[in-house]
Amino acid sequence: MSGKRAFAASLGLILLGAPTLAGASASPSASIRERRPLLVKDLRVRQAAAQPDLRSLLASAAAYCDRLSSAVLDFVCRERVSEWSYPDAALMRYRMVDSIRRGLKESKAYLYDYQLVRDRAGPIRESRTLLKDGRKDMHVPDASLQTRFFWHARIVMGPLGLLSRERQAEHDYRILREERIDGRPVAVVEAVPKPGVAADHLFGIVWLRLEDASILKIEWNPASIDNYAGVKESAERFRMEPRIVLTSEYGVEKNGIRFPSRYVVQETYGRGSRRFHRSETTVVYDRYKFFTVETEVIY
Repeated sequence: MSGKRAFAASLGLILLGAPTLAGASASPSASIRERRPLLVKDLRVRQAAAQPDLRSLLASAAAYCDRLSSAVLDFVCRERVSEWSYPDAALMRYRMVDSIRRGLKESKAYLYDYQLVRDRAGPIRESRTLLKDGRKDMHVPDASLQTRFFWHARIVMGPLGLLSRERQAEHDYRILREERIDGRPVAVVEAVPKPGVAADHLFGIVWLRLEDASILKIEWNPASIDNYAGVKESAERFRMEPRIVLTSEYGVEKNGIRFPSRYVVQETYGRGSRRFHRSETTVVYDRYKFFTVETEVIY
């Protein structure tokens, strides 16, 4: 097959010879003019059919949140926390020019045995046993999370803040673009509070797999996090704008429920072309052991 024909076939278009009237000949240019409206129309129909159905995606995501909100969960995993920061960073001014004095870079690493338990109608209980502080082996039951600037909790329940039926009634949604994750098509969907709705809960962008609306990743809008007031104070101190990125990835699946595999917070400030990357926290979840993962929708 020639290059042009292969390209046409890839678009779902089959080029056929045009019929001729008895006793007359048809010029190639005339046949092309006759066929072009059909080809364009066909292409538009196919493109429209390929567009993600936002309503169906949101309905499937809401059904998933129904199952998640009533799920009985009991599991343990390893939670590996690494964090670096410039805790003593300060603004310096020399000859009317602002600059950031970073100070010493501080790096921390912790290894926890993390457990989450949730009864069907009961509260969620999280607990951690600290196994390592840096390279030092430890065993500290009921340990607190040692991160310096940002903390996290119950990440497995994160989708409820964006896609539950209650939250969908308070948000507007739009598809920003399509991507691929692990070779499979994904819709990138933005969720923002409706006009007049208080933005007192998390909101942001979610990656939904097209074939089953699986929630693969969420990027939270930093303005919706609990300690954003502290972020704004730091930004004012540096005379910059905050540019914080918080991302949850859900790469582990069990009995139809997706569990976190990675959580990252990048704390950056900027003004014009200047950037100051103050801290980064990376949390990796692995070595899952599931004791109970039961889902039942109760109406």
